[in-house]
Amino acid sequence: MKKRLYILFISAGLSVFSSCQDVLDVEPTSSIEFEGAITDARSADRALQGVYSAFQAGDYYGLSYLYYQDLYADNLTFTGTFTTHREVANRNINPTNLQIANTWATIYTAIGRANLVIQEVGALANIEQEEKDRIVGEAHFLRGLAYFDLVKVFGGVPIVTKPTVDVAGVQSQGRSTEAEVYTQIITDLTTAETKLVGDDDDVFSASGWAATALLARVYLQQGNYAQARDKASEVIDNGPFSLEENFGDVFNGSGTDNASSESIFELAFNEDDQNALASSSNPAVPGQKFYVSAGLFNLLSSDGGERFAETTVQQGTRRRVIKYDDVVNGSDNVVILRLAEMYLIRAEANARLGAAGAPPSLQVISDINEIRNRAGLGSVVPTSNAAALTEILLQRRLEFAFEGLRFMDLKRFGQTCAVLNFCPATATAPDNTFRNLWPLPFQQFETNPNLGAQNPGY
Repeated sequence: MKKRLYILFISAGLSVFSSCQDVLDVEPTSSIEFEGAITDARSADRALQGVYSAFQAGDYYGLSYLYYQDLYADNLTFTGTFTTHREVANRNINPTNLQIANTWATIYTAIGRANLVIQEVGALANIEQEEKDRIVGEAHFLRGLAYFDLVKVFGGVPIVTKPTVDVAGVQSQGRSTEAEVYTQIITDLTTAETKLVGDDDDVFSASGWAATALLARVYLQQGNYAQARDKASEVIDNGPFSLEENFGDVFNGSGTDNASSESIFELAFNEDDQNALASSSNPAVPGQKFYVSAGLFNLLSSDGGERFAETTVQQGTRRRVIKYDDVVNGSDNVVILRLAEMYLIRAEANARLGAAGAPPSLQVISDINEIRNRAGLGSVVPTSNAAALTEILLQRRLEFAFEGLRFMDLKRFGQTCAVLNFCPATATAPDNTFRNLWPLPFQQFETNPNLGAQNPGY
């Protein structure tokens, strides 16, 4: 009997809309049929590559999701007429925003594909255990990353961990709590750590080190500072990574060439699998544009050191992003995890574990200055842990601009009120703190009556 498996990418109520920059071809149907899709090591690896391709989509790390983390914060501005982008720039997202719906759908597509790999490859008998562990481990890492990308902006979301084989199973899936989603993320990443031990020579694929580094980021965002510190230290002290001497060399990767010595995990793009990150910030290219905010531009100019010339440039009246600069081919790689972040994660975790008014440890000071000194800046000695945290947030903004971390950082530091004006300035002013979360796409409530409540305020 021929094996037939139907994976419904409307799991959690997905709807897929077109996007002019998508590098992922997702059919807008309710199910995709796989007939004997994963039968051996070769087909298993091909299915795994399908998971990676979802992350490359223009709705995900190929443009929108990545840039939205800085646009919704204070690092990017938008010039154009697209309502979808403008709502994000204005921090006033409507639940009917089609780009947010696209992004939701694409992330769940990645999850659905990872679920398929985990289930089917795990059951294969005609594959070496080492190869099975690698493929399943990578899928767990990617699923954990996808759920983290969801929980950061939506809060609690439906947790789907198995391929869905009927519509009823999809439509009955309700939202899990934020805590439950984090538990799933940590389970996935811990599983990836275990299965990918020693698999660390290819930064273009998930590795055990990538899982450890992402766990450090996840634990920090959760407020589990001791665990974040320990995971970051593990990568710094034992991993095969080193800071680049020159900041600009971190972003020279294209395809699988020129990987940076500090890159832990990056998505490879090339002429066939393009992103729109460079072209979407170049005023010479027609279309809707994301430009560097005046605040960040001026801050990089005054306090960024060598990072200024490698991150942005004034072009006429516009301030371009040049961290991604391949306008013609769209082949700039996207570095998702790198060693510099591990130093600042460890510094932040240690500072938060100490009393706010107490002097920071020598480790905190050393970690901060690793990043400052590489940028050509002099060393600093913060007088308190509170002052160290202020410096860490500054360095994170300068170091990781347009790498998808800014909004997450402002939330963790409790700065969305001060920086993004989410809190009422007067007794009669509107309270916009609900905007710390995005609305779940309206379409999900139409297709899934069991989804649960919309995020408050929407």
